Amino acid sequence: FPANSFDAIVTNPPYKKENTGLTSKDETQLISRHEVMCNIDDIAKTSSYLLKSNCSIYMVHRPDRLIDIIEALRKYKLEPKNIRFVHSKIGDKPNLVLVKAVKCAKEFLKIDKPLVIYGEDGNYTDEIYEIYGKKRD
Repeated sequence: FPANSFDAIVTNPPYKKENTGLTSKDETQLISRHEVMCNIDDIAKTSSYLLKSNCSIYMVHRPDRLIDIIEALRKYKLEPKNIRFVHSKIGDKPNLVLVKAVKCAKEFLKIDKPLVIYGEDGNYTDEIYEIYGKKRD
């Protein structure tokens, strides 16, 4: 693709650094979970190349990699604008982080309210139903 040709990029890259954690013998699982074929820096560099100025990258990742994510994004002129932590249930620690960054934007970061997947009753929260365009039964 040519440079500056995309308005938005959505990515759910591998979460684990290469040679860390439990690794799968299945090559597809290994590539999808560990940074063996690409890493956060590769994602940021390629996204910066492909995005038009003032356009966005949206990333789903693990909270423990947040510093690595921010450093890589800024290295390639992708300014983090919104961060939202995702929790399975209220009171649980977050297991995902959603990051929006904008190419060639000024500094200003907003931490959004957490997204909680399951309510105390074990069912999806109203917000999850809304995201999926469904109504609670």
